[in-house]
Amino acid sequence: MPNVIKLPDMGTNVAECKVQAWRVKEGDTVKRGQILADIETDKAVAELESTAEGVVLQIVVKAGDTAQTGDILAYVGKPGETLAPERMQTSAPAGGPSPQTAGAVAASPPTPAASGRVSPIVRNLATKLGVDLNRVKGTGPGGIITREDVQRAAQEPAAPGAAAPSAAEELPRVQAAVARAVQRSWREIPHLSIATSIDMTAAQALRTENTDGATKLSYDAIFLKAMARAAEAVPLVTSRLDGERVVRSSGIHIAVAVGIGNELYLPVVRDVDKKSLASVNSEVAELAASARRHTLKADQMAGACMALSNLGMYPVDFFDAIIFPEHSAILTVGAIQERPVILDGQVKACPLVTVKIAADHRLINGRTAAEFLSKVKEAIESGSLS
Repeated sequence: MPNVIKLPDMGTNVAECKVQAWRVKEGDTVKRGQILADIETDKAVAELESTAEGVVLQIVVKAGDTAQTGDILAYVGKPGETLAPERMQTSAPAGGPSPQTAGAVAASPPTPAASGRVSPIVRNLATKLGVDLNRVKGTGPGGIITREDVQRAAQEPAAPGAAAPSAAEELPRVQAAVARAVQRSWREIPHLSIATSIDMTAAQALRTENTDGATKLSYDAIFLKAMARAAEAVPLVTSRLDGERVVRSSGIHIAVAVGIGNELYLPVVRDVDKKSLASVNSEVAELAASARRHTLKADQMAGACMALSNLGMYPVDFFDAIIFPEHSAILTVGAIQERPVILDGQVKACPLVTVKIAADHRLINGRTAAEFLSKVKEAIESGSLS
């Protein structure tokens, strides 16, 4: 009996995935544990391992198509083994016909898509092509609508008098994931915001001292180290709330927001407190490069306790940000500006930046957030971050 290769659980908050590319083709011999395909989740690209050994009998979900956890992606069996006719199709949706009842279903007359006789993969394809499934006659076993049925319907001319479909396009997968996370965060997390100004004189001197040829010390690295220093003094910010339980983090792992076009990534720098400033700087650069190449792995996007978002490269004084659902806080950084300040009774120009912390008020109260922010300010203004 052929073995099914299903889409495994790809982690928290991952609703569906896209098969980015298959590394094998039908007829290839594969071993258990061999990489079969690259799977693109909302967060990163992961590798799909084979859970069976044998020959690839059928690839169900083609490259570029989406699937949900538990969907059948392919069949692997013995050389020469064939699939039963009812298996030569995309996997049935939850609540659909089982292999044991497929024969009985085949004898029934075709039913419309409204009955649920269509797989999630085909439904997604119909949405993408603007096809009304209620107007498609299924040609698969028992009237199941296949990919070919949807593609054929998309090529047919519209009926006379039918309204033209509205122009629309799907969000990129990464941005769709951001949209879901933002909506969930705004609905579930009460945000507490506190702001302060930081004198960046020492930070600018630190950048000058630590510039090595073409590699320049980034402000992101400076703020990450300052946040780690502050988290050591205020460890509650490294925790997160799960219902009414406080979940402690295994370390000071901080995500840094990386924007690529209109897509947002949150790769994680782990154990920031244990790394040198130069090491953090190199790691941030490597993660940003991976984000631009769209090669971030799932484990590079998970496990952070808070995040840093820096828009200082734009003429932005300060801004608010939304806490990622698995984090306790996010620190935002605006542009550095020369501003007049009074020092020792005299007016002087200083490079100041406004930073804001948004904290989960269910877990962190105003005093704790203010203490954390004051420690960030102290660490940067002292210049002792290396």
